[in-house]
Amino acid sequence: MSAFIRKKISEKINQVYKSNKVYYELEVPSKKQQLYENQIVLHWKPPKENHALLLESLKDLQYDNELVERVSLLPAQSNESSKVEFVLRKQPYMKSLLYEDEDPWHAFSDEHIVFEFSSPNIAKPFHVGHLRSTIIGNVLANLHQQLGYKVTKMNYLGDWGTQLGMLQVGVEMLEITETQMQLVPIETLYKAYVKANEASKLDPSIATRARQIFSDLETGSCETSLLKQWSLYRDYTVKELEVVYKRLGVKFDAYEWESQYSQENILEILQKLEAKHLLLPEEDGRKVVKVEERRIPVVKSDGTTLYLTRDIAALLDRWKRFKFSEIFYVVENGQMDHFKALFKTTSSLLDEIKENHLKHIKFGRIHGMSTRRGQAVFLKDLLDEARDRMFEKQIQSPNTKASVDSKETADILGVTAVIINDLKQRRQRDYDFNWDKALQMNGDTGIKLQYTHCRLYSLLEQNAHLIQDNIEPSLVYFNEAEAVDLLNVLAKFPQILWQTKEHLEACILVNYLFSLCNSTSRCLKRLPVKKEQSFLKQKQRLLLFKAAKRTLRNGMDILGLKCLNEM
Repeated sequence: MSAFIRKKISEKINQVYKSNKVYYELEVPSKKQQLYENQIVLHWKPPKENHALLLESLKDLQYDNELVERVSLLPAQSNESSKVEFVLRKQPYMKSLLYEDEDPWHAFSDEHIVFEFSSPNIAKPFHVGHLRSTIIGNVLANLHQQLGYKVTKMNYLGDWGTQLGMLQVGVEMLEITETQMQLVPIETLYKAYVKANEASKLDPSIATRARQIFSDLETGSCETSLLKQWSLYRDYTVKELEVVYKRLGVKFDAYEWESQYSQENILEILQKLEAKHLLLPEEDGRKVVKVEERRIPVVKSDGTTLYLTRDIAALLDRWKRFKFSEIFYVVENGQMDHFKALFKTTSSLLDEIKENHLKHIKFGRIHGMSTRRGQAVFLKDLLDEARDRMFEKQIQSPNTKASVDSKETADILGVTAVIINDLKQRRQRDYDFNWDKALQMNGDTGIKLQYTHCRLYSLLEQNAHLIQDNIEPSLVYFNEAEAVDLLNVLAKFPQILWQTKEHLEACILVNYLFSLCNSTSRCLKRLPVKKEQSFLKQKQRLLLFKAAKRTLRNGMDILGLKCLNEM
């Protein structure tokens, strides 16, 4: 991955321009340029401020002569500004690229990023919107960890509001036992909510009772047994959710709850809003905040709090606990107005919290994602559907190597297909889901990533006796166009990670991995190991394929995928 050389150049540039981003901003130019000029180069574009002065200063720095052959300035061309070109010495570059020489540049350890994602509601189905939030949030959090940031992954579950009262009524109506709740809590709670909700349409007193139950809970005037019961329901729910999250390659650092911020807890916040003249009374008894031209309720006429109120309390609490550099909320496009109100109100309430450090990571909707039995309600059903369809494909395929009587491989392949099908889309676009396209064996799908990893694993295992740590990689053994292309793709990995982070678009990394797989496939055809007569060439090629596997696995880990070794 050329970490060593990138570090050395970055350290030199930092003598005249202090920035912890240079390591990732060093760019590998197009493969054709390197191929035709027979040079290995890195480019860096200085920032616009003091651009000319920086260019001259950078040229005059004394770089490590064993790593950098020469440094020159490239003039501006059409839409591109001028930049610095570092021509690298081939031997140390090849060694740095093909060996896992040292850890990447970790210059962001002082920056703490909090990611809130997934965040289903206890009383409602875990729908495909939560699936997208879970997948996208996990990748972006993993990516920031890879880049060296301190990261907290948080799941903030909706367990408060009138829905809680409706749930309790439904539990009583269906006479649900604790054993039933413990076995399948998410589905059981959903059935209870549906039962009470349907009954309330015929009997308005049910809705009145549900509101009273929630009001008693929020004010602390309910029976202690009800609070204990609800706490158990939440514990059961988290245990069931964690089974699904494990299949998706997701592990949270913290589970937090809306109910942590009840009326009693946020009284002080309401007082601060009033003191800053941000809390305005309405004629019907509600209290609102004004955001631009909208008047948004934060307290109902009966004195109970709303979702926005509790989100303000949660954000202030997170600032107090984490002193985060940034906080990212990974939630669909439709919640844009809510987060605008949250960010503007909270930053007005506390000067330390800067509005531009609060980010809503928006995403579009998935259409048409359902099981064969009809519209899907629970995420587990969707993942089971992916597993079962993949299992059928494995049985029918003549190339299946893994034991087809085990559904574990089918589950990993199915989940991989669902995740990659989502992440290869532009984040904010809506898209139509199609099972056949998502699970197809050919084309740019998750199956391609797993298949390429399996091919590389098999090749390296079969030739393990030829792989030695003391081999000196040399460019003279990689003069084929396919080899030059793969070396170029491998060298781009650090800048791809940075571009993915800058745009918060996982599709950049996914498309890079597709490109890596395609380039690897061409090399496997053009650069055989077993049929090669020269032992030196065999060993050099295995070094290249080992680096390709390492980079592919690293990328798949960031995406939350479990890598298969056979399929």
